[in-house]
Amino acid sequence: MNHTLLQKLWLSQDEANIYLFLIHHQNKTLAEISKWTQINRPKLYKILPSMLESGLIGSIINGKRTLYIAENPKILSQYLENIKDEYDLYIPEIEKLYKNQFSKPIFKHLTGKNGIKNIFLDIWNTLKTGDVFYRYSSRNDINQTSIPKKDYEQYKKLREEKKLERYVITNEYLNDLKPKKLEKDVVVIPKKYDLFEDNITKIIYADRVAIIDYNTFECFIIESPIFANFERKIFLLLFKFLKK
Repeated sequence: MNHTLLQKLWLSQDEANIYLFLIHHQNKTLAEISKWTQINRPKLYKILPSMLESGLIGSIINGKRTLYIAENPKILSQYLENIKDEYDLYIPEIEKLYKNQFSKPIFKHLTGKNGIKNIFLDIWNTLKTGDVFYRYSSRNDINQTSIPKKDYEQYKKLREEKKLERYVITNEYLNDLKPKKLEKDVVVIPKKYDLFEDNITKIIYADRVAIIDYNTFECFIIESPIFANFERKIFLLLFKFLKK
């Protein structure tokens, strides 16, 4: 048994010194402990009651004197269990603090056709089977002019494998152009309110919002649960209004 091992059990250096001293020298007074461990009395008046409460040491009244003894080292096993219980209770708080470090949005900038392809692959990688994502279509939307046909076909295949459902807000032209699918629920912006002439697409999925500019092939992913939830609420509000 040594100081390092005891300190791994969360004993302070002073607690370890006291316990090891009493293991070798039982029935010692506070004054004797102070003398041999070089811990001053005021400090011992704080440490010893805590050690008594934890069960590491015991006390015996001998006349007017209080003598201190080390308890059986097996008590360390129970001490370790008590620490583990406290640790298990504390872990959720630590995890919460850890997650809060990443509460600020993470912005990712992608560019070119590869950037657009990577966004659609990120949708597939991020979402689980049967999940839903939400998309504002642009006039161009994803096609052979934005990414190579083989990449688009790969994305469609992966999307269908995971049975990803999608809600889409689009314009009349694209709605008439594309075939209807069971896993896609589409509503149309009336022509006089067409919002898609700027060729910008926004996709909301999991804790992310992706924005694609088909004019410049510049793309952005904003990773933030709060931001994504906010955008999702706005999308669904507009979607329900248009569906009426």
